[in-house]
Amino acid sequence: MQSRIDYFTKFMDFFWLRPENAILLSIRAEKYAETLKYFDKDSIDVSCGDGIFSFITLGGEISNNYDMFQAIDISQKRKGDFDTYDFYDKNYQIEVIKQPKNNYKYGTDWKKNLLKKAEVLSFYDNLIEHDNNKMMPIEESSFGYVYSNSAYWVRQFENHINDLIRITKPGGTIVLELKTKNINNYNSINYATPYFGEKFGKIVDAGRLETWKGLKEYEEYIKLIEKNDLVEIKNISPIYGDMLAYIWDIGMRPLFNPLAKLANTVDSDTRSSVKKEWCEIFLEMFSEYVSNYEAKPNSAIEWIVVLEKK
Repeated sequence: MQSRIDYFTKFMDFFWLRPENAILLSIRAEKYAETLKYFDKDSIDVSCGDGIFSFITLGGEISNNYDMFQAIDISQKRKGDFDTYDFYDKNYQIEVIKQPKNNYKYGTDWKKNLLKKAEVLSFYDNLIEHDNNKMMPIEESSFGYVYSNSAYWVRQFENHINDLIRITKPGGTIVLELKTKNINNYNSINYATPYFGEKFGKIVDAGRLETWKGLKEYEEYIKLIEKNDLVEIKNISPIYGDMLAYIWDIGMRPLFNPLAKLANTVDSDTRSSVKKEWCEIFLEMFSEYVSNYEAKPNSAIEWIVVLEKK
């Protein structure tokens, strides 16, 4: 399994203008990678997005000449109902240096543009555009390994979980990454407003909280999962919270649009040089923190939950 610093370096290359994402994803990827011992050739990555997170976690490598900010829509201001990453340019390219040892049989997402990006990786045998509020167009007991990093986005959470269980083979594994309502304690609208005013919090949040339709307390998730007698909880582990939650909440979030405009208007050599220097600074600043970080259950806002279908 790769080290956190390996993950941090790879995610910094791709998410360089959002270093807070690289920090979080390196820690989340380590937890995800621990579940790959259950990986099955009949596998599905639910809400896979552009596929980069799973691709890198499973061992894939991408040339540092390519990153997510070369294919985003920066024509509008950030807000909850506008996703700057939900954009696809026919010239979008990714230079794959190394393919993961395993690939997913299926990937799904509700955003067509993200699926087009995922297709470029050649990491998914099949890609399906699908809204998780509805039953998946997949036969029951199809997969031995089911991974979902965004079940909390789905308004009908219980229906969605039951559908994931439906498509899992008996003896198969379901891996869920669940963000909890504890994130409200680390949202700038709540903690920063007394210091900086309402505009600060609204600019940083940009409508994010409103997009997490199924967000629940930790105990609520567990009760809803345990209602289904077909699964058993095998493991639950906190991913992150406390200071990392504050770092991720703000980070470079309000600034990456203008920074991306600057980065994408200079010549390629200048862009590459600036990106290299930028990444080196953040890697040096945060590598010790990333290496030593341990999530505390009492302050965690995100958990990884491993289920086994009976």
